[in-house]
Amino acid sequence: MSLTSHLTERERLPGLLEQEMQAFFHRQKERYDFGELFEPIFFDMCEFVGRKGKRIRPLLLLLTYRALGGKKEWGDKALIQAALSLELLHAFVLVHDDLIDRSEKRRGLPTFHKLVEQRQGRMSHAERTGQGVALVVGDLLFALAVETLQQSAFDVGPRQQALGKLLSYITDTGVGEIFDILLGSKDIGRVTREDIEITYLLKTTRYTFEAPCVIGALLAGASTEKAEDLARVTEPLGLAFQIQNDLLEISHLDGKDQLLPTDLLEGKKTLLIHEAYQRLGEVDRSFLQMCFHSSARSEASISKVQDLLRKSGAIQAMQEKCRSLFEESNRLLAESHLTPTEQASISEAIDWVRQTVRLGS
Repeated sequence: MSLTSHLTERERLPGLLEQEMQAFFHRQKERYDFGELFEPIFFDMCEFVGRKGKRIRPLLLLLTYRALGGKKEWGDKALIQAALSLELLHAFVLVHDDLIDRSEKRRGLPTFHKLVEQRQGRMSHAERTGQGVALVVGDLLFALAVETLQQSAFDVGPRQQALGKLLSYITDTGVGEIFDILLGSKDIGRVTREDIEITYLLKTTRYTFEAPCVIGALLAGASTEKAEDLARVTEPLGLAFQIQNDLLEISHLDGKDQLLPTDLLEGKKTLLIHEAYQRLGEVDRSFLQMCFHSSARSEASISKVQDLLRKSGAIQAMQEKCRSLFEESNRLLAESHLTPTEQASISEAIDWVRQTVRLGS
């Protein structure tokens, strides 16, 4: 399939996906019509999932499905449902992640637990109610993601394989979230590169890159060998994009978000921070430790951390690491069992992600 064909089909995806999401939640509204008490929660859930995003997970699933010879038409309901399952999975992860991090904004709007809290007004239990409801809504979105894929009209064999993989990726994401929480309380001087890389791999890479590509391939009827090859290809790719996201977070390269870097506000130990710490002298290391031990980080202290990142050479080192990881991903793709045509189509999809997508959207 040519790049021009990919571009044409990709341009159709957002509209097709939005239509299916609207139809999906319309069906769910009838299913969960439990009266006035639940109605605003359901409305908030629909709004949260439907917020504008790049939809890279469903898009990668669809592009991989077609690249590996899937026969269903681009707008086929079963295919769009399978893609939607990954968007529901993503929403589940975001709701819980925001709750754990106590974040107040997501895509420029209130996080889900804050939406519910705001609906409670000045009631004394508003915060607790928002957190409790968000926890359960996250679970509900997880169940809906699994159910949506399970009910998609694919042959039983490929569908069951895909479902098994989806559950495996959800498990990995949960373990990765635990790693992330535990690293938050670990002294930066004791955090290793391996700690951070396994967190990136489990929490983000597998469900963001590996899951769409592997599930798309399995639904297309691809061999286990090809699916495993795609898993290997996406591992360095996902790590590269997470590092790229860290760089964007610190440098404000997108020029749109005027908020302070979220990772620093939350005390995240990223590969960029780890690289800087290893390169800095004792005085600067002590400042980083003090900054990450503090529960409140001022704009001035965060600005100084940004200066230290530049001074240390960590930014340049991570940029080079990204380039190396992209090269590794391309090498693994070239060595895979995919045909030259399949490799070219996957390469085009990866290149699109590399050029246009910021991870974490």
